[in-house]
Amino acid sequence: MKKILVIEDDADIADIMGIALCDKYEVEVKRDGYEVVAQIERFAPDLILLDNYIGQRQAREIIKEIHEVDDHRTIPFVLFSGHENIIQLAENLNATSYLAKPFALDDLYKCIDNILAA
Repeated sequence: MKKILVIEDDADIADIMGIALCDKYEVEVKRDGYEVVAQIERFAPDLILLDNYIGQRQAREIIKEIHEVDDHRTIPFVLFSGHENIIQLAENLNATSYLAKPFALDDLYKCIDNILAA
């Protein structure tokens, strides 16, 4: 079973994503942007779903930390945000894909399936 790490500080969104994905994937939800590398090392996700803002941290800071570890540079990640420039943000971070909030669960499923099927 593929593993997905969801990094989202909004409890409602995090819970919905965890519930929506748990039938098909092994899912862990992290509600803050700290000690992400340690969680990746322990959980070894196949995909990371990352909100643009996690409390006081931005996705670019978290991705920078993740990519400092060579083995983690190839983990695909999906950036999601309500930011009006989500496409530009995703391109700047070299995100594998992006989802603009609010997004439908069908869009989430399609996005994940496209990435993990590759």
